[in-house]
Amino acid sequence: MAQPSKLSTVVRWVVTGGLFWAALSSCTGEVGSDPSPRHGGDASPVDDAGGSSDSGRRAPSSDGGAGDSGGGESDSEIEPPVADGGVPTDSSAPDGSSTPTPTPTGGAAAYRGRLLVSEPFEDTRFGSRGWYDSTGGTVVTSENAPGGTGGALECRFSPGARGCDGGTPARHAIDEVDALFFSVWVKHSRNWVGSGRAYHPHIFYFVTNVDGDYVGPAMTHLTLYVEHVNGRGVLALGDGLNVDTSCVLRNDDSFVGCGGSFGGYAFTENRSVASCNGLMGDVDRRECFRWDASSWYSARAWRTRDVVFGPDPGPTYLADWHHIEAYFALNSVSSGTGRVDGSIRYWFDGELQVSSDRILFRTGAHPSMLVDQLMMLPYIGDGSPVDQTMFIDELRVYEGVRP
Repeated sequence: MAQPSKLSTVVRWVVTGGLFWAALSSCTGEVGSDPSPRHGGDASPVDDAGGSSDSGRRAPSSDGGAGDSGGGESDSEIEPPVADGGVPTDSSAPDGSSTPTPTPTGGAAAYRGRLLVSEPFEDTRFGSRGWYDSTGGTVVTSENAPGGTGGALECRFSPGARGCDGGTPARHAIDEVDALFFSVWVKHSRNWVGSGRAYHPHIFYFVTNVDGDYVGPAMTHLTLYVEHVNGRGVLALGDGLNVDTSCVLRNDDSFVGCGGSFGGYAFTENRSVASCNGLMGDVDRRECFRWDASSWYSARAWRTRDVVFGPDPGPTYLADWHHIEAYFALNSVSSGTGRVDGSIRYWFDGELQVSSDRILFRTGAHPSMLVDQLMMLPYIGDGSPVDQTMFIDELRVYEGVRP
């Protein structure tokens, strides 16, 4: 497989005289023609409860200001501008100096600390093991991940189904942590196509202590996603409840409001880190669209460079068991300001596929934000196009270690 994705577009914000200025830089990697994983709509069953660029400054075009009606649109088919070459830019350096993303040392085990959740899927007594909200789920003994015992969770999507036919254990509280490591084994039926679209299914989510025990994952102060779409692994984050709706940057770099000048709008720490209020740190895909008349959905995502779940027999065959591992480490907050020093990793069968240490998860508005809940809610918003099955086994959540 190729080297891990180096995350294709970076925007550097420099605070000068109280104004945020955007300067587009680039780093190695690729962006395909398909849109970013969409995190809008009914995010899970539980949810039912441009201007020229010069002198280093990007000037998005206005679409008429705050009077925009939105209409529930998604600009997900429009990708951020990409240029080949270069390295991620250090967003804390006003002089525009560049600092390459560090090469990680050690394998996945170096990021794994104290065990927080262990789910072997040996039986359906999920409530006794700390799951809540829903404790449904079908366990089959005919499937078992390597090294596993007893069985696996069967998530069958009948045609048109949006969730697993037999349900799933929905939520599990975890100790509050600022870094987490996630491990799970996954296998699919031979005819697995997921949503058949460029977005969905959502599968695993993490939310934080800023939101409640029963928050829907689509609109939160921070949701972290681990999933795979069209055969590629995906890490994503969304924080729609943080959006400063007075100045919104759409996917095509047009803007809404901002007093007529996106570059001149004085953002504070009360803003979205994902997309709608501008971009800091490494970006692969982004999403900003109207959620309803008064709010916006804001997300960004990173895909594996390689197809990791393929349709043909071989090392990536989707009908074999594969090991997914993911790591998130929240950024620091210093002197009331969020620093762009958070981290993400994604491993497929032990091979690092996504890596960055230039991620902003939280701002000074939520300096004590910590991850405190796992959700397992496989979900296809448009309904499953075929009768297909995903098996899940040996799920574990650990406190993350910063090597």
